[in-house]
Amino acid sequence: MNKDWGRLARSWQRGPLRSGNGLRIIAHRGFRAAYPENTKSAFFASLGRSHMVELDVRLSLDNAVVIFHDDRLSRCSNAAVIGPKLGLADDRVANWRLSDLRLLDLGGWFGAPGLPAGPERLPTLAEVLAWARRCRMPLNVELKDQGEVRKNALLVQKSVQQIVAAGCTELVLFSSFCLDMLRQALALAPFISRALLYGGPPPPDLPEQLAALGAWACHPEQHNVDAALVQRLHAEGRAVHVWTVNERRDWQRLAALGADGVITDCPALDARC
Repeated sequence: MNKDWGRLARSWQRGPLRSGNGLRIIAHRGFRAAYPENTKSAFFASLGRSHMVELDVRLSLDNAVVIFHDDRLSRCSNAAVIGPKLGLADDRVANWRLSDLRLLDLGGWFGAPGLPAGPERLPTLAEVLAWARRCRMPLNVELKDQGEVRKNALLVQKSVQQIVAAGCTELVLFSSFCLDMLRQALALAPFISRALLYGGPPPPDLPEQLAALGAWACHPEQHNVDAALVQRLHAEGRAVHVWTVNERRDWQRLAALGADGVITDCPALDARC
């Protein structure tokens, strides 16, 4: 890991910065290729392999900020087994209290050897922030659209409060596909960096969107990135982190285009390919 990353994290607002090997390595939901995603195991395994960990946050029924990608629990947990025992027929995260979410095993579905004995419990943002501060590991916190304006605003508010309380404002980069949530993050905490996520071709008003958000970075999907886009974003002072890049040849291509980083399930590939 780049020994200067702590200093670089504190310098985010000064514009694109390059790691020593040419690309920032951002572990997508942790080391997702080898460990169950968005779990403590996946985050711990990213240490020494990545410059930043990407994770997803959403709200539980009792408004705890929890780390989970999908709006439904079944793909990455044993909710289909636990839910009926709790009288919970709906597997949406938003319909489970934190105490019930804590009963789930987020690792058993993965079935890979070498995982810790016992179940993988769902982590909260507060827990991972405490870990990130101890390890000086920057976090890309993706704000998931809750499908409800009030819930979205509450998720942004509570995430900001917890980041500030943990003393992690210099370690966090917010990202989202939802413009309104990034606008709220800007209004509440302009001192926490922001990045706009998008899939498909660049929006025609991308420069205006980024400027209005005061975005430090742009996170495009890899198949719609070319040299012209990277050069334009760099000219505007934006960093370019590309998702989700899991093939060595794509790392090489994006490095040649001048991208600043890759969001990858496979941080062990190493960017010096």
